Amino acid sequence: MPLTDAMARFANVAEVIRQRSVTDEVLRDLCDDYRLARQTLTNLKKMRPKKTAEIAEYKTLVTELEDEIIGRLLGADGRRRE
Repeated sequence: MPLTDAMARFANVAEVIRQRSVTDEVLRDLCDDYRLARQTLTNLKKMRPKKTAEIAEYKTLVTELEDEIIGRLLGADGRRRE
């Protein structure tokens, strides 16, 4: 499930993520991108030899996606939440 990783990472707002994702396609896409980025990061960490540059890049991507997910939940996407 694309939302699972984001819901696990933000357990205190997991239900909000689940509810909002029903109608918010952007949030669903962010959560899916987050899942894929974390999965790729995990796979990169297992590779030998280590791919240090790629690991750093995906760590940054994961952090940026976390920020975007929280921003989306807080309404920082420029739309007012009613």
